[in-house]
Amino acid sequence: MPPLPPPRPQTVYSGVLLNPRDAVLVVHHKDAPGGVYDLPGVTPDADDNGWIGLAAAIKTATGLEVTVGRLLATELTPADPQTGTPAHRHRVRYCGLVPQHRRIILGDGLDHYRWLAADAVAEHCGTAARRIQHALTVHSSGGKVDLRDLSSVTSGAEV
Repeated sequence: MPPLPPPRPQTVYSGVLLNPRDAVLVVHHKDAPGGVYDLPGVTPDADDNGWIGLAAAIKTATGLEVTVGRLLATELTPADPQTGTPAHRHRVRYCGLVPQHRRIILGDGLDHYRWLAADAVAEHCGTAARRIQHALTVHSSGGKVDLRDLSSVTSGAEV
């Protein structure tokens, strides 16, 4: 009997929300290591509609109503060969500008948030930093995402 194929990557959708100073909103999950932040987002179940559920997930996570916009970055996180953990495919979309004094109401599973300038992302976002920084660069430059290379953060059209 041939070996089973590796599991399909699980897709994670996250959103870039900026304030008027171009700082990005990042959240801290209660089960994440201290000081490690990521973008608010969702890993949909098989029945969900993918990125369409991102707006609802951000509202649940932050209390903010957003409109999901264009794709800013993709990243494929390889599977861990020792544990067999499936890979994750990250898709980052622009979700809007948040007024300066808008109140953030964190949902279940989150215990803190921060507004980070682009140059502070590397210090606070661990392995997500590269993806977030790339998304911010694509957003500010108006560039497009090239999905031909999913092995790393890439700069086009949704696949």
